Amino acid sequence: MSERYSRKKKNDMGRLKAMFSVVCLCIIALATVIFFSGNNLKNNSVNENTTLKATTEVNRAVTLEETTEETTAKKAAVKRKKSPPTSMKADGENTPYKSDYTYPISEAVLKGYSEELVFDKTMGDYRAHAAVDFKGAKGDAVRAVNKGVVTDVYDDNLLGGVIEIDHGGKLTAKYCGVENVCVNKGDSVKKGEKIATLSTVPCESADAYHLHFETRIGAKPVNPLDVMSKSE
Repeated sequence: MSERYSRKKKNDMGRLKAMFSVVCLCIIALATVIFFSGNNLKNNSVNENTTLKATTEVNRAVTLEETTEETTAKKAAVKRKKSPPTSMKADGENTPYKSDYTYPISEAVLKGYSEELVFDKTMGDYRAHAAVDFKGAKGDAVRAVNKGVVTDVYDDNLLGGVIEIDHGGKLTAKYCGVENVCVNKGDSVKKGEKIATLSTVPCESADAYHLHFETRIGAKPVNPLDVMSKSE
């Protein structure tokens, strides 16, 4: 009886030890899992922070590079942009207020230059008349007042057919109310050369046929008779 009890007791102790060993192993395994999981989370966090930082730095670098390239391109474009030509050169033949200019159509003046408001019969209002209207008949030849370069040719709703010529010395002239134009933009013309024939100025159609002739020195309107050293 005593021998059986002792044997049973030994078996129970063996089972207990085995169970204890299993429990210990489980605890160790669990601790190991927790340890490595924590390290993985920490590493992931570090990696994410590192990746975010690296991505941010790359984005900043790319943005700075793109901005720098864009700024450089703009500066280069500004440098490449050519300044518009001021005017053809003036010499003894085409110096405003000094040289001899010919009349564009006739010497007879229908309406003189006025920076003050004058009544416009066609438009029915008062407006400045920064031009000289030279009398003529429909179809009369319109001629360049001096040598120059044609800078534009176009139709205007108020002024009719228009030819713009750079006559040198910053003097530009607009020949308005013309048709049958004989020149093109970029053409060189000689003094007295026929450039068109006389037609109608729509905004002054109530007046007799005439050439509406405007002149400017740079951007400033000037009296055509004065700049050509003529008088009414």
